[in-house]
Amino acid sequence: MKTMSIAVLPFVNMSTDPENEYFSDGMTEEIINALTTIDGLNVTARTSSFAFKNKNMDIREIGKQLGVSTILEGSVRKSNNRIRITAQHIQTEDGFHIWSKNFDRELEDIFALQDEISLLIADQIRENFGHLDVKDQLVSSPKIKLEVYEDFLKGKYLLHTFDKNEILKGISILKEVIEKEPDFALAYSNIHYAYNMLAAAGWLPSNEAFEKGNYYLNKAYELDKNLPECYHSLGWNALNRDWDFINAEKYLSKALELSPGYADAHQKMFITLVLEGKKDMAFKHIQKALELDPLSGLTNYFHGYYYYLEKKYEKANSFYQKCFEISPGFLFPYSMYGLSLIGMDQGDKLKIVAAMVPEIPGGNTERAILTALSQCQLNETEAAEAEIQNLENTLQSEERGRIRFFLIHIYTQQKKYDRALQLIDQGIEEKEPLMTLLREDPLLKPLHSFGRFETSMQKVFKRSASVSENKTENKSQTFNPEELIELNQRLEALLQNEKVFLDPDLSLRLLAEKLKIHPNKLSWLINEHNGKNFNEYINTFRLDAFKKKAIHPENSHLTLLGIAFDSGFNSKTVFNTFFKKATGMSPKEWTNQYR
Repeated sequence: MKTMSIAVLPFVNMSTDPENEYFSDGMTEEIINALTTIDGLNVTARTSSFAFKNKNMDIREIGKQLGVSTILEGSVRKSNNRIRITAQHIQTEDGFHIWSKNFDRELEDIFALQDEISLLIADQIRENFGHLDVKDQLVSSPKIKLEVYEDFLKGKYLLHTFDKNEILKGISILKEVIEKEPDFALAYSNIHYAYNMLAAAGWLPSNEAFEKGNYYLNKAYELDKNLPECYHSLGWNALNRDWDFINAEKYLSKALELSPGYADAHQKMFITLVLEGKKDMAFKHIQKALELDPLSGLTNYFHGYYYYLEKKYEKANSFYQKCFEISPGFLFPYSMYGLSLIGMDQGDKLKIVAAMVPEIPGGNTERAILTALSQCQLNETEAAEAEIQNLENTLQSEERGRIRFFLIHIYTQQKKYDRALQLIDQGIEEKEPLMTLLREDPLLKPLHSFGRFETSMQKVFKRSASVSENKTENKSQTFNPEELIELNQRLEALLQNEKVFLDPDLSLRLLAEKLKIHPNKLSWLINEHNGKNFNEYINTFRLDAFKKKAIHPENSHLTLLGIAFDSGFNSKTVFNTFFKKATGMSPKEWTNQYR
């Protein structure tokens, strides 16, 4: 048990209005976030603390499950413009109350109250357990109106429901918040977080989520360069969207510098490092994440994934089983559990795992993957081919990234290496995040003997110190992270606001001149940071402009080629080829579907 540790349990809503739940949850979360910034203090993350919401359990048992030495629990009563918070700070070893206090305040003082409670907790911990360096202020006021802050808490509350419609409703509320308070950085960062959640759950294609969320992330960073949430998201984007392992590590290091107890940042640092083969460094981060967030499905999944890579399959599956218990709707651990069974040569148990998958969106796909793996392992050739064909037929669905990843395993298992390698090339072309997992996967070692596989992996890891350390490191130093973000924002603003891409004669040098930077720097930014050549990058903006114009009723009398030229394309062949590559359809097919 940790001596310098605390879990803040969800404050109980004692208000007469049950809808004030958002407020009591928000207060709890803000105190957790404030304490997380104290170096040397382990603060249980929200996911694990909130696992005990509405559960009447002995404090000692909660402390044991979370591995903490103290607990803060309390209640919130909100009435008109007044608030009363009752809080108790308790030692988990023996249930001893370190302190208990009531706070009666006007709601206008809410941020000062959050800071007062957080500082009191920190002082009591260091007075009773040991030294901590504590800042004079742990919660700063965002200088916004109280009613807007309450709306922010309502929107944020809905993001944690893990229900698609509620999350979308939360996004709408948060967008209303930034209309009223356009300089409120946390509202922007939470909208970006919401789009990431929709993508992670399979409710929104990754590319669409990146596109929609990126504006809000950049805006949050522009408004507040000291938000650890921003650096966490920048790191996750660098890894998943850009395959830029070097900058991912830099951004996540900054997030952890600002908030040493940030469990999610430790998670993402783990996966960044482990995929580069830095397993010892990575393991320290996943251990820390598990210490801070032991009841998180994703943390347990990543821990299991570490042991899977180490070929300690039984150990891996003990963590996947924990995922089934605490996050049964988290689908990815089921098939990974299946891959571990194959690694242990226990493929006969795969159908049992398939039967465990819950009846939720995406569950049918997960069962199909496990069934196909099982049939291949048991040499049920005819049945396997039928199941594999069903999976192949769904490669254009929103779940295509997950399906492709496991089809690569299935074809490798069948020794159909050409098809596995073809799928890898397609996944890299689509920039699917799961392609980053292939190089370290122990069950895909047979592919390593093919030069084609190595060539493909060089594309994935070209911005990784593990592939081309000196070359990549030198290039990445062209900008520091702050300069990189600022320049990329200027580039996107120029293209979005001034529509310079509509000029069919736009060149790299002309664009660099408008940005007032050297063409070499712009070339590096577009190619290395954004992962596209100049023409691909500019044509992406032209394609978006074409789509908007093509489906607008007022343009129905125009030819598609005429709209393409109006959007900046200057060649029919280039337009048709780029469109088909980006969408999988011809311009006419796409327009007929969406007009």
